Amino acid sequence: MTAPTQKLLDTVLVTGGCGFLGYALVRHLLDDPECGSVHVMDRETSRNRHDGAHHLGCDICDEAAMDKLLTKIQPTVVFHLASPNFCFPTEGRADFYRTNVKGTEILLSLSAKCTSTRAFVNCSSVDIYSGGPHLDADETYPTCISDPREPYNHTKALADSLVLAADSPRLRTVSLRLAHMYGARCGQEMRVLLDVCARKAPLIQLGPGGNVMSVVSVDNAAAAHVLAAKALLDPARAPGKVNGEAINISDGEPVGFWEHTTLFWSAARGRSVKGKLIVVPAWLAKFIFGFVQWVFWIFTLGRVEPPPNFGSTAISWALEDHTYSSKKAREILGFRPVSDHDAVVRRAVEEELQRREVEKSRKL
Repeated sequence: MTAPTQKLLDTVLVTGGCGFLGYALVRHLLDDPECGSVHVMDRETSRNRHDGAHHLGCDICDEAAMDKLLTKIQPTVVFHLASPNFCFPTEGRADFYRTNVKGTEILLSLSAKCTSTRAFVNCSSVDIYSGGPHLDADETYPTCISDPREPYNHTKALADSLVLAADSPRLRTVSLRLAHMYGARCGQEMRVLLDVCARKAPLIQLGPGGNVMSVVSVDNAAAAHVLAAKALLDPARAPGKVNGEAINISDGEPVGFWEHTTLFWSAARGRSVKGKLIVVPAWLAKFIFGFVQWVFWIFTLGRVEPPPNFGSTAISWALEDHTYSSKKAREILGFRPVSDHDAVVRRAVEEELQRREVEKSRKL
């Protein structure tokens, strides 16, 4: 009998695989004929599970446990998605450094040591770019690696640099800098927006609302990760050099920040909310945000930070343009995003509202 041909991706490990992007990526991998067994590692594996995948509960910062895990499954590809929610309150933010930096260091070291592992795909974010506004910023734009004021952005920038520095002939690495994601099972932005609707609170817009941003559907983001892994393992497939590179990933066409936001609200309320928003002038919004930050600094001596929604990143995205060039992804990765933005948002909201109804009925 002829021995079965080894699949290109062979055995894969997805850290943070029970999260928003993880769920979509695992589905793509299970459906890919070039992928072998799929191992999903997360601290909490009871949610977002797929039949056909192997689910493993583990803390990425437990080096001994991670070493044992990699030795056992012998992955060809490691997809590194594990990261804390950027909306963590102050008391939980120590986990940003622990997971994003220390966890990445551990995983890179163990992946380099594991004889089977040849490719490492890191999930990064456009939030690592410093300052704002950003207009079609490409991968050469400076990052906030030396600016610790926003812990999520700073630690993701540190992780991004670690991954790129680790590239070698033995272990090829790439870091995908994702635009803000949207889609089904989003546990961050979408749930925050829907919580506002659930409280029947006034819907507030900051500034005139003409600012635009780059976004990426969760399915496009997952597809980009698979493309990147295949390019690392078989460089002839990619139009350009992928290993050792940072690559922006987006849907390509920017959307209005407030159009994106109000689409969630309209879908949640079952009717358009355009023209029904309370518009706060930009100057007043900046004053309020600055005042809140000042109050926290004065009365806690800097020990407690304002909620993320009152951070400098939040006000910048609400008032300024944040668009990122995806030219490199198209040219060297062959990335061709496909998405009907509005339909994806509406479907995601519908699924989330149904999930909440089921959850509510279980509590009765």
